[in-house]
Amino acid sequence: MAVAFVAAVTVGLAGLVRSDETPAEEKARLHKLDTGPATIDVSKYPSEQQAAYPLFQKKCAQCHKIARAINTNFVLPSEWERYIKRMMYKPNSKLKEDDGKTIYRFLTYDSSVRKADSLRVHLKNLPAAEQEEALEKIHKVNPTFVEK
Repeated sequence: MAVAFVAAVTVGLAGLVRSDETPAEEKARLHKLDTGPATIDVSKYPSEQQAAYPLFQKKCAQCHKIARAINTNFVLPSEWERYIKRMMYKPNSKLKEDDGKTIYRFLTYDSSVRKADSLRVHLKNLPAAEQEEALEKIHKVNPTFVEK
């Protein structure tokens, strides 16, 4: 995963900044994300994911409301890789690579549970090779995920 994680730096940030939005539209979209639910019930998540949740909350809330990451439409592992890598390179983020990997695993797992229907739709829209790669990454953190 380290190679893919580092390689994400060179990948464009598609999906993070939507060039089709005006600044006012982007501000409204972010406001909607920021004012949505700000917690996740992780009580039924595996212990590894429960342990990662406080790190996710602490690190991600340093730069923006935690609700933004909880309510975003990001669900694919590649989206989380790009986004976390972007956050790692923000000045003063203090987000180390190991923490980034832990948060990536948490968000990938969370997407496969809490946003499973959306994830399935996004997976179906991927080319076969990308779909297979995404499923492999998802199954590493959630072997019980079913594509349907």
